[in-house]
Formats: sequence, structure tokens, C-alpha cells
Amino acid sequence: MKSIRIGVANDQDIRSRMLDIAAGRIKPSAHEPKIWVRSADEFRKLMSEKNVNLLAAIHSQRPNSITELAQSIHEDQGNLTKRLKMLASFGLVELKEGERTRGKSAVVPRVPFDQIIPPTIDLTVQAQ
Repeated sequence: MKSIRIGVANDQDIRSRMLDIAAGRIKPSAHEPKIWVRSADEFRKLMSEKNVNLLAAIHSQRPNSITELAQSIHEDQGNLTKRLKMLASFGLVELKEGERTRGKSAVVPRVPFDQIIPPTIDLTVQAQ
């Protein structure tokens, strides 16, 4: 089972960490978060019931296009596309090029993991 871990940190810590990784000063371990959010509130919004249900639908149905997904979950394709792009910006969804139909390629959504590990909130850091 492939999992993805989400962490919570402020903008400055996230940026500093990314720069350290890019410069080779630190190497993230396999157990560290791959996705970072700025607050518990941001995590709640990202992992809303609607978004979790969408991720589960993509994972289980493996649709061949956003159009197919929109029809199966009865959602407007334009709104769904916006949500998918937002989820993709966090790394929760991959949007890949699919088969060409009517002169253009379909966009195929995929969820590249089976489980999301929510952030742990360190109360000792929060109290400082």
C-alpha cells in the first residue's frame, strides 16, 4: 500500500526546507511529509469531505478522462477541472495526457497513492 504523508509548517519553514533540499544540505527521509500545508485549517479545507470523496472516486474508478469522471460523480466538468488542478498543485492528483479524441488529448486524473497520512501537530512547538 502506497501512502502519502502531509505536514504542517509556516511559509518560512516550508521555503527554508525546500531551499535546503534543493541545495543538497538535507535529504528528506522516506517517512517525512511529501506535501506541506500552512495550517490545520488549510489541511481541513484541502481534505474536505468533498475532496476526499473525489480522491476516492478517482482511485477506485480510474476514469479515462475528466469528462468521464464528471459524468460518474454528477459534477459540472468546469468546476471539477478547477478542483483537480488545485489538488494537483498539492501533489494529491496527477493529471496525465490520455488518448486523443476529436483532435485533442483527454486529461486523465490519477491518485498515485492508496492512503493519506494526516499531519501530526506537535504541541510543544505550538506552545512556543
